[in-house]
Amino acid sequence: MAAHIATAMKPKNNNSNSNNNSNCCSNGYSSDVSNGSDNNSPSPPPSPPKPRLTPSLSQCRRRLRSKTKSFVRRENLGSGLNFRRNLRYLLLLPLLYISGLLMCVGPFSGFWGYASVPGSVYRSYENFQRLWDDIRLDNSSALQLSSVWKYKRRVKVQKPCSNSTARNHFSMYRTSIMESPGSSGYLIVDANGGLNQQRSAICNAVAVAGLLNAILVIPRFELNSVWRDPSQFGDIYDEEHFINNLKGYVNVVRELPEALMEIYDQNISNIPNFRVQAWATVNYYLGVVLPILRDQRVIRIAPFANRLTMNVPSHIQLLRCITNYKALKFSPPISSLAEKLVSRMIERSSMTGGKYVSVHLRFEQDMVAFSCCVYEGGEAEKLKMDSFREQEWKGKFKRKDGVIVPALNRIEGKCPLTPVEVGLMLRGMGFDNNTSIYIASGKIYQAEKHLAPLREMFPLLYTKESLATPDELAPFEGHSSKLAALDYTVSLFSEVFVTTQGGNFPQFLMGHRRFLFNGHSKTIKPDKRKLVVLLQDMDISWKAFKDEMEVMLAESDRKGMMVPRVKKFNRKTSIYTYPLPECACLQGSNNSTFRLTEGANVLNSHHESTR
Repeated sequence: MAAHIATAMKPKNNNSNSNNNSNCCSNGYSSDVSNGSDNNSPSPPPSPPKPRLTPSLSQCRRRLRSKTKSFVRRENLGSGLNFRRNLRYLLLLPLLYISGLLMCVGPFSGFWGYASVPGSVYRSYENFQRLWDDIRLDNSSALQLSSVWKYKRRVKVQKPCSNSTARNHFSMYRTSIMESPGSSGYLIVDANGGLNQQRSAICNAVAVAGLLNAILVIPRFELNSVWRDPSQFGDIYDEEHFINNLKGYVNVVRELPEALMEIYDQNISNIPNFRVQAWATVNYYLGVVLPILRDQRVIRIAPFANRLTMNVPSHIQLLRCITNYKALKFSPPISSLAEKLVSRMIERSSMTGGKYVSVHLRFEQDMVAFSCCVYEGGEAEKLKMDSFREQEWKGKFKRKDGVIVPALNRIEGKCPLTPVEVGLMLRGMGFDNNTSIYIASGKIYQAEKHLAPLREMFPLLYTKESLATPDELAPFEGHSSKLAALDYTVSLFSEVFVTTQGGNFPQFLMGHRRFLFNGHSKTIKPDKRKLVVLLQDMDISWKAFKDEMEVMLAESDRKGMMVPRVKKFNRKTSIYTYPLPECACLQGSNNSTFRLTEGANVLNSHHESTR
């Protein structure tokens, strides 16, 4: 009762002040202080009443002044505490700004007498020349390709399904979620990008078609402004194989029925394009897209890159696995030449038991220009790259909101490795000059100049151009996706795959190799932030560099064996890079369609027998 009376007698203006403080101070410091003083200080016992006369006007004024002073003192105390607390952050912000500025201007800090930030300057070729005598004489600790990998155990993953019952499980899902028998309509998608971005779109299209119980029309390929490849689905993949291997899961047709084509004047482009948000969820497709599909009987989604979240139910995830590792098989012309290239690499790798290393070298002119990294070309190279960027991407790199700092790009590991850097890294890891190297790449920027040091370190250096005859390659010229498919196949069955830059190609390839080799990707993914610092150090000895590279190889191999923990309906990693455990039910099948070609299947058996 006493507490209730005391609460009721509190001045109302204090409550209003408290509310105002809490509303205007978003950081909460003022409210914390006031609340703390009110709640933590015990209330004094009430004083006994004293008989007093009616207060005079002067007495009221004195009381008002004392209350005002007391209130001001409390406010000043709260403000002082707030100021002291905020002062720490006010002092910290300039320090952070200055440190970031020093990092950005590191390469130019010589004007002020400061040393450049380690790793910010390209000096790899100078270091190669300085260390070349030691490298040339050092073949004593060469690695055998058969013993490169420290981890030989199989990765233990729970198989979420069996191949024999997968079709039945999917049929049960389709029956339970759909309101009426038969398909919901036709799904048309436009896949964009290069070879593996298109591959991602195809896998996602099959998954969406299964999710919506739609009939999938063979995906169309957009003409990319960078790749400029006019190839369509049938030029890259075997259409008949694709349709047959998806039977029982998703119905696939080559074109729309004539009745629907008449509605749109025999032109698929006349079908209204439905824009789907990136990484759309299952609920979005079922709640938004499905009703429209049922109403219109056909829906077209373009572009279709990354239009489905990685987090989908297991029976839908299975469709991605089946599409990527079973249904998608390169067309006969690509498969035939790819098999020949693999066989020729095995023949030229006789000194290492038919095993070779493949390197995805992203050092083409467009990649060098897009990365905005500076190498050893000086002002002439800068002017050439500026001109190329303006020609290919117009004003993209001249926007006011974009600040390009090449040195910072290099420090952060965003610059593509040069051929000499790849050579130094591999020789440092212990690969000797008898190792056969396959370069998976487009046209190397200033190839004659940049490939020379790599060829000195590894004389057995090959490309698709050196392995195939001009007549064999003639049908592939001007078709970047077909050429990339050749590189993909040869790299897939190498003993070691080296990735030097991000992108869809290495991500899909690493995942495919994990699928084939029981979880182990057998990939060297260098720590580029560490590597650029070592390659700029003009005092480092060859032995010290080798020690660092051996540590880097061990760490890369350890990560190659890692399998992400995937909780039910909570996948955050790409299933194309980490296909396990969802795709594990497809492993171990005797069906040769799980390999790209019959010859590749034989090659895989050869690898197993020589381990």
